[in-house]
Amino acid sequence: MPSTPPARRLDADTRREQILNAAQTLFIERGFEGVGMTDVARALGTSRPTVYTYFTSTEAMLASLLEARLPELWARLRPVLEAAQGRDPAAVDYAALHASLLQERDLLLLMHSGGGPTFREQRRHFLHQLATLLTPYRAGPQGFTGPLVIVTLLLEAVAVEALRHPDDTPPALGDLLAAFIVGGLDALRVPPE
Repeated sequence: MPSTPPARRLDADTRREQILNAAQTLFIERGFEGVGMTDVARALGTSRPTVYTYFTSTEAMLASLLEARLPELWARLRPVLEAAQGRDPAAVDYAALHASLLQERDLLLLMHSGGGPTFREQRRHFLHQLATLLTPYRAGPQGFTGPLVIVTLLLEAVAVEALRHPDDTPPALGDLLAAFIVGGLDALRVPPE
């Protein structure tokens, strides 16, 4: 009777990626605070020491996930943001920006899974970068910087809700959102009487 060949050990990069994928799924499903190292190990069918070999904490996993996945989001958003460079903020294609955000489902849900101060700082930095890219012209006396931070928060929040509750989302949500944002930015231009 032929003997069974020994199980092949995974290389370090493959094992690390498996751990990150399992952690990401758990963070999205349960929220960051609801996941421990034991949960990640169980999800992989391995031991806690194996997980600790690659990561010292769930915070380290979350940081690695964001470090690896945020550039992918920027790559997806870049064409929309480059088209907005130097344009009036009301002329930005917010519906396209919203659609681009929706294509990064796991990353957006991950960014809303919780986390400690370091994680919150990374999220704040991401939102600040996005708002900054929407305001390259520094719109003179009206100064749309503050409102565009709010616009950025709104875009991200609406995208996350659409991903969490797709059945409750109207089909033309991106267009409605764009009309709402543009209307609000236009209203900011009107000088008080």
